[in-house]
Amino acid sequence: MSRPNKNEYNPYFEGYISLVKGDSYNEIKNNYNQKIIEYWDTIPEEKWTYSYEKGKWTLKQVLQHIIDTERILVYRALCIVREDTKKLNEFDQDKYAESGKANLISPIDLISEWKFLRSSNDLMFKSFTDEDLEKTGTVGSKNLSVRAVMYIIIGHALHHINIINNRYLNF
Repeated sequence: MSRPNKNEYNPYFEGYISLVKGDSYNEIKNNYNQKIIEYWDTIPEEKWTYSYEKGKWTLKQVLQHIIDTERILVYRALCIVREDTKKLNEFDQDKYAESGKANLISPIDLISEWKFLRSSNDLMFKSFTDEDLEKTGTVGSKNLSVRAVMYIIIGHALHHINIINNRYLNF
């Protein structure tokens, strides 16, 4: 497997994909998976409901956003691999965050959900053949390949970890 070409994803995702180093799912998983899973265990209890600015998400909402986004992206990958030809819709992340109840969920439960989701999705991606990874579908009006989804998922989590370190935890 090689890295996705620019014609395999919406240019919006370039920032996420550029954060990910590696040329196979195993390499990507080995480079980042433990880091992005265990990161959430390092968040101090008092920071989970913190928002660095009025109108910005709390850390609970950020983690719920990462979970929601991964679920949606994985659904898209599954549809593409199973050759479901329907056009897949984009989603409004702010509406999801507003209607979600992340601030009512304990950090332990959010972290557990995140860990189970990552493990489950790793098994699904492991089951895909090289041919599956090259398949593409349409999201909105843009092409999306299964291999691009793998990079976007990991890059999206890394992107938010960077934001958290800079704006929420001031590392």
